[in-house]
Amino acid sequence: MLDGEAVLAKARELGALDAVIIPTSSIVVAHWVRLKCQYGCPDYGKWKTCPPYSPDPDTTSKVLAEYEKALLMKSTSHTEATNLAVSMMFWLYSQGIFKAFPMGSGRCYLCEECDPLNCRHPDKAYPSMEACGIDVVSTVKNAGWDNGPLEGGKYPHFCMVLLW
Repeated sequence: MLDGEAVLAKARELGALDAVIIPTSSIVVAHWVRLKCQYGCPDYGKWKTCPPYSPDPDTTSKVLAEYEKALLMKSTSHTEATNLAVSMMFWLYSQGIFKAFPMGSGRCYLCEECDPLNCRHPDKAYPSMEACGIDVVSTVKNAGWDNGPLEGGKYPHFCMVLLW
């Protein structure tokens, strides 16, 4: 099996501000998270990576039960975080970790308009953690991180890759 330190080093090489491998049991899934997408987010229903197209919290919980570890990463923007997660997945594939599954941050930014049923970038369009019902704030806290502002006042964005 691939060494965890190699995974963390690759995450940083690809641009993660920080990275940590966490037990999937520390990932918090809650139905209210998707409600915040449905009621209050202007992107609801417009992107393949968002609800109602993304996995619901019950499915997410079942998928998480099939993994023991996940790579949680910190980045500077929604787009960078999602690109980082997808890049990590492809690197993990090259290392023989075919079970790796990325979850980005926020909605997809690959196209200006999305046809959720005919995605033009199925190799890059993956759901965000929050779209799948993951309570990102609680999960980040469980990892021992602060989700407060970075230097300069910008807030970090988080992404994850389910590992093994």
